[in-house]
Amino acid sequence: MDHRRPGRQPTPESTHVALAHMRPPRVPSSLMETTIPRPSDHLPVLCNFVRDQARQIDNGGLRDSNELSLRIRNFYTPALMRELEAVAPGWQVMAAYADGTTLDHITRALIALQNLPEYRQSGPDLRAMMEWTVLYHDVAKQVIDGQRDSLHAFRSGTLAARALPTVGFPTSDGYAAGLEAWRQMVLNASTEAPDGKGSIQDNRVLPEIIRGIEQLFGAGSAAALIVQSVLLHQSLNVVPEWPNPGSLTDPELPHCIRPELLPLLEALMLVDSDAWQLFDPASRAKFRHSTLAVFADVRGLVKADPRSG
Repeated sequence: MDHRRPGRQPTPESTHVALAHMRPPRVPSSLMETTIPRPSDHLPVLCNFVRDQARQIDNGGLRDSNELSLRIRNFYTPALMRELEAVAPGWQVMAAYADGTTLDHITRALIALQNLPEYRQSGPDLRAMMEWTVLYHDVAKQVIDGQRDSLHAFRSGTLAARALPTVGFPTSDGYAAGLEAWRQMVLNASTEAPDGKGSIQDNRVLPEIIRGIEQLFGAGSAAALIVQSVLLHQSLNVVPEWPNPGSLTDPELPHCIRPELLPLLEALMLVDSDAWQLFDPASRAKFRHSTLAVFADVRGLVKADPRSG
């Protein structure tokens, strides 16, 4: 994992003041019992498509990656793209980069989720949370000249935080007043990459960012966990062949990851990898093994440290 040199956080003073006096509200029991909004209620055509492709891959009816890419390309009509833009603002901009590479990837990740054991073994509410998380995880990704976008998880997290209330997720009383200050804090949380090539996320600001999410939605709420998963999905090294430059160090983990986040974040990082090798079972099994091993270590670290509670 990458180590950060200590230094002053680049959080604007106005942002710090606006958020510092707010305490994360605990989620009322009535809210915890509320049914999680379902993606299928907002995007039924997309949900039916990914389920159908997943079934065909599972039963051997679809075996070719190029065929799947063609189906995905033909699937997204202008009307459907407008529908997705309403649910996931930024979708059409994301899809325009690199001839739809990220659009193809997100769709494959949604397909991979359908066959993920952790998804199939979950209850309906957690399944819905997984679906929202995968839908939003790369919505702000910018693929330019093949360069890696090391800040896309943070940007996508801010878009998810804005979008979730529009599809039915409840917010705290301080959401309207605190959202913009929190968003600016996230977008400013970058630092120069160790190799001098571009910028990466500044993990020194992450504990405050996480507290801000809890202030906006309620600690432990479904929306808070979805936004945290999107924002943190580039913060662990789970595939040795493709390390994340903004990975958290072991001492940083308890400050940034709550134990209740782990099932959602683990599912996202599993399918984020699976999406690249849907038709390569050997690589998929190899990367699944390494991802599960990393999360086993993370569980031990965050549960053993009282700061994660």
